[in-house]
Amino acid sequence: MKLVHLSDIHIHDQEILGQDPVENFKACWAHVEAEHADADLVIISGDLTHYGHKDSYKALKALLADTALAPKLIIGNHDDRQAFRSVFPQVPVDVHGHVQYAVDTNQGRFLFLDTKIEGTHSGGYGADRQAWLISELDRARAEGVFVYLVMHHHPCAVGDRSADEIGLVDGAAFRSILRTYRETVRHIFFGHCHFSLSGAVHGIPFSAPRSTNHPNASALDGRNTAGTGPIAPNYNIVLIEADSVVVHTVDFLVEPLLVWLPLDADGWVEDGTGSRSLP
Repeated sequence: MKLVHLSDIHIHDQEILGQDPVENFKACWAHVEAEHADADLVIISGDLTHYGHKDSYKALKALLADTALAPKLIIGNHDDRQAFRSVFPQVPVDVHGHVQYAVDTNQGRFLFLDTKIEGTHSGGYGADRQAWLISELDRARAEGVFVYLVMHHHPCAVGDRSADEIGLVDGAAFRSILRTYRETVRHIFFGHCHFSLSGAVHGIPFSAPRSTNHPNASALDGRNTAGTGPIAPNYNIVLIEADSVVVHTVDFLVEPLLVWLPLDADGWVEDGTGSRSLP
């Protein structure tokens, strides 16, 4: 199974930190369609817009109108749940109106979570949402089905103060659920931090791509700051098999500049000068 994971596209009609989110998303989506049209599933894990404006959701809907890939969407802290639902009414919600739903694939069940709480960039996953997740995890456990979680906020501290100060306010309760169902949850996909991440929580692996528009560098020295500059935006390609989950990072603006050198039968590069080197 091939999965494409984008996050933090921040659709907006003006530049953000000197970057055009619409043009960058267009470039990203064109790359996905050109290189990974065979994807079985595409996900965009929140912060679909910068300010949650209805016009921004309409712009995103127009950008996706002619695609055959039909990405699965969730919302993030920059989104507005009501505005999103008014433009994307086909996206399922739970009984409380949260943007939460399940999608079955040939490698297991994807559960899309809503960690948006109003009035803050921090995330939350209160009792009503927890009840939905526990019910779905019980169902998957009973059916012997692996689960993959898709959420916006990171499920545990990542060591970067600027990210962790706007993480899940009830993260301990969420992680308690993960601990209980760690034999069922196979991988967690998220965004929010704007930098590439991988690791594990309670033995469950996780991964996150950078923003497609304004990626950050992580600061691990305790400063409450976001590092911006010449960092390539990206998305992730995830290859899922019965016994493995492999995550690749795709720097979609840089890839057109790459030179692809053929290798000989021994795995060496012939550079045209008679010299040989290992890649």
